[in-house]
Amino acid sequence: NFLADPADVRTWNLQELPTDEFSTENGVLVTRGRRWPLMIDPQNQANKWVRKMEAKNEVSIFDPNTKDYMRIVERAIEWGKPTLMENVKEDLDPSLEPVLAKNIISAGGSMSIKIGENVLDYNPNFRFYL
Repeated sequence: NFLADPADVRTWNLQELPTDEFSTENGVLVTRGRRWPLMIDPQNQANKWVRKMEAKNEVSIFDPNTKDYMRIVERAIEWGKPTLMENVKEDLDPSLEPVLAKNIISAGGSMSIKIGENVLDYNPNFRFYL
């Protein structure tokens, strides 16, 4: 509980994160972790929570079979929007590697990321949920 602000926890619960301690701990990891969260979610509770939590930020939702999903990811990186990749299997497209590894390049006060041949401006408000 010391890592979670009670007001944040209450907001998460209103956004349909279950009220049990385990879910709260996972909420802390999802919102405060340095890496993008991979959520094993057989009951779709985390999925529903992320959708509600990020709705005001215009979350983009897609799965690995979505046509041109890398374009969705690239636009979200540039515009600082959240993305939720659903139904992730054991193997991910290697082109996601720089995003997953957060290979952010800082130069002259700006941030960028290289994805394939493209160098994109990196907006620090970007979030990626799997």
